[in-house]
Amino acid sequence: MAGILVSAALLLAAGLITGFGIFFVLVYVIVGIFAASKLWIWSIGRGLRLSRKLPRRAFLGEKIPVTISLQNRSFLPIPWLNVRETLPHELATYEVMRRVIAIKPRSSMDIDYELSGNRRGYHPVGPLEARYGDVFGFAQRQVGLNRPVNVIVYPEIVPLDKLGLPSTTPFGTIKTPKILYEDPSRVIGCREYKPSDSPRMINWKVSARTGIIHVRQLEPAVSHEVTIFVDLNPSGYSREWVSFSSELSIVVAASLASALISDRQSVGVIVNGLDRVMVGGRAIPAERARRIRGSRRPRVPVGKGRKHLMEILALLARVGLLEGEAIGDELRAGSLRLSWGSTLIVVTGKGNAELIRSLLDRKKAGHNVTAVFTDALGASKSKALAAAAGIEAHAVAGREGLNVWRDGRAAI
Repeated sequence: MAGILVSAALLLAAGLITGFGIFFVLVYVIVGIFAASKLWIWSIGRGLRLSRKLPRRAFLGEKIPVTISLQNRSFLPIPWLNVRETLPHELATYEVMRRVIAIKPRSSMDIDYELSGNRRGYHPVGPLEARYGDVFGFAQRQVGLNRPVNVIVYPEIVPLDKLGLPSTTPFGTIKTPKILYEDPSRVIGCREYKPSDSPRMINWKVSARTGIIHVRQLEPAVSHEVTIFVDLNPSGYSREWVSFSSELSIVVAASLASALISDRQSVGVIVNGLDRVMVGGRAIPAERARRIRGSRRPRVPVGKGRKHLMEILALLARVGLLEGEAIGDELRAGSLRLSWGSTLIVVTGKGNAELIRSLLDRKKAGHNVTAVFTDALGASKSKALAAAAGIEAHAVAGREGLNVWRDGRAAI
């Protein structure tokens, strides 16, 4: 644009020196085109609207449709519009989506493309940029949506028998027609009084309203809730298998939570990794990530139901590896507020003496303890070490079983 003004100034000077009228005509033409270009760009900028529409959550393997809507509200056409959106490499085979289009006056256009939910995670889509200009090429402007939109891809859920875990033996609470204890916090309704009922269970408000003695009805249960501890400290895995085995730990935790909640059990999750929501989905140095996370442990409290399961899956989708607190320390800290008799399931790569001591301490404290090991090299050895200490343990994938699971996995 500076070159255009310089050219106009030179032509004006030539006209003044020589007195030839052609130079003045050229100056008028250039200034007129320049003014029309500025007006055109101003009109486009006032009338151009951008928006992006896409599902914010998807299951593994699903297609994620994305629609970019472009609207030209001005009375002038947009001769060219270069649209560019940055894409996560986990969901796309190319890093940037590019389109060049033209839009008529007072009209709109959609750009459609698809992402593939091939990897669980918390994936940023964007920023979105749109560069436009006039037909003369004298001026360009850029608008866009600078803030990326994060898409959650849930982890894979695999039937427990496919993972080599007992699908018929419960890990936590199971319902039973016989009440083994009376917990006032498990009230599910009221019924009429029977001579065998304890007077402490009488619901006086309902009895007064109905004129018939009613007692509180409790949910029959054998044990308490289940809390799943997921180890995402890289030191808990063999160096050459840390990526695959830690992802397998996420799959195991998601599959256990799904199976337990399907059996109407109460489940919670605690992770010693990094919740990417804390860093806005961006990749940052590990030291800075540890400072941001601080003492805030990614967790979902114990709960029931489909909605609660989706909260657990969302957390397991967002978390990533973070060097720092060992799973044994996480187990001691995270179990302090859990009720006596609850079940603790630790999902990690491999075990060591410190983890075994933490598991034994929790067992002595009145918890039911189970360990699940996923490391390709150390799972079988860790299972034997835990079993020797009297702890129930499972090896989901020893080195010899990785290909069997990888080729025969079936999501539900």
